[in-house]
Amino acid sequence: MELTAASTSGSQSKHLVFTSAGNRSNLRNWLQGRRDFDLWTVYYGDRAGMFQDVSDLYLPRKGAKFQNLHYCYGQWPERFARYEAVMVMDDDIVIDAAGITRLFEIRRERDLWALQPAFRLSGKVSWPITAVHPTAKLRYTNFVEMACPLFRRDKLDAFMRVYDPELVGYGTDWWFLHTLGADLDKRVAVVDEVTCVNPYDKNKGKGGREIDTVQTHQMRKEVWDRMKTLYALNEQGRVQLEFGRIKKSPLGALSGLLSNFPAWAYLSAKTLARRMGLRGRS
Repeated sequence: MELTAASTSGSQSKHLVFTSAGNRSNLRNWLQGRRDFDLWTVYYGDRAGMFQDVSDLYLPRKGAKFQNLHYCYGQWPERFARYEAVMVMDDDIVIDAAGITRLFEIRRERDLWALQPAFRLSGKVSWPITAVHPTAKLRYTNFVEMACPLFRRDKLDAFMRVYDPELVGYGTDWWFLHTLGADLDKRVAVVDEVTCVNPYDKNKGKGGREIDTVQTHQMRKEVWDRMKTLYALNEQGRVQLEFGRIKKSPLGALSGLLSNFPAWAYLSAKTLARRMGLRGRS
């Protein structure tokens, strides 16, 4: 396998977006709008050269994103050394170039170690702390999800030195946070100023989740249980916390509430209907 670098990019950006992409990837949409980042695509599909035309760095290789990231770190460390921050993206995340670029700016402005865009309610939200808060610009937390985290590069370097590529997805968030230490106040954040959509699994098409072709959910859980023992990783007592927030202006808060109201109302009604149905069958 050979890494291909775009000879015409001439980029001097200090920001990198890294992804493992399949045929149904949204990555072309990531390049729409104001952009200050390079794109490194590891393509695991079966169509030769797909996405190479829009990638600054390109490699055909099977595997999940952190497995491939670990491999690339080992093979081409000098490529990563030029960047000050790296965003590691699921290939189906819905966001544009302006949003990604703003996340890199926020990381630099506040010297964050790790952050993520808040998830809009029109998509999947696995952890409530990652859902968008319409009246906030940013919330300092002790948690980011691994769907689309953005890392200060030296912190990602430290994680790659200990990460075991047998682990796919499940538990990588807690393992990374473990490498940062206990005091994360004002070091980690969920950014409400920039949001994205994490598509529901049912919307991923006939093939379902691509990660399930690498390891099943049960296998990923079993591997994480083994890794916790092997590397003395203790997730007990890891409670997701918000340490503080930066609020929007009153006008910005109102705009945020109005733009998020339809999705919030729909999900609230859906949850209420489900609860009433459960009660009716009890």
